[in-house]
Amino acid sequence: MCVDLNKIVAYSLRIGVLTGALLSFLGVVLWASQGFGNVDPVSGSAVVGLLASSIDGNVAGVVYLGVILLIATPIFRVAVSVVYFGMEKDREYVGITLLVLAMLVFSLLYQAVA
Repeated sequence: MCVDLNKIVAYSLRIGVLTGALLSFLGVVLWASQGFGNVDPVSGSAVVGLLASSIDGNVAGVVYLGVILLIATPIFRVAVSVVYFGMEKDREYVGITLLVLAMLVFSLLYQAVA
């Protein structure tokens, strides 16, 4: 099987960044359409609440969803690398990449709790 990791990573990064940027831009456009008034804060930091808030049209929820997608994009890139190295049966790189993924997830969760 001939799968190019660079192409997979490049496409996933492009899609993630473009989608996150478009969601953030959509949030700003919604905010402008409401006259740049005060924004209702997003209730809680849970992802489910954030999704519900963005679906309800909360401007802050849409912007935060875009930012979360921008944060998740490089983490997704590392997860794709784990799968790729697993398919290539390269145990050393699977272990290193899993360690990097664990550090990213730990730091993200640690920041969410702190």
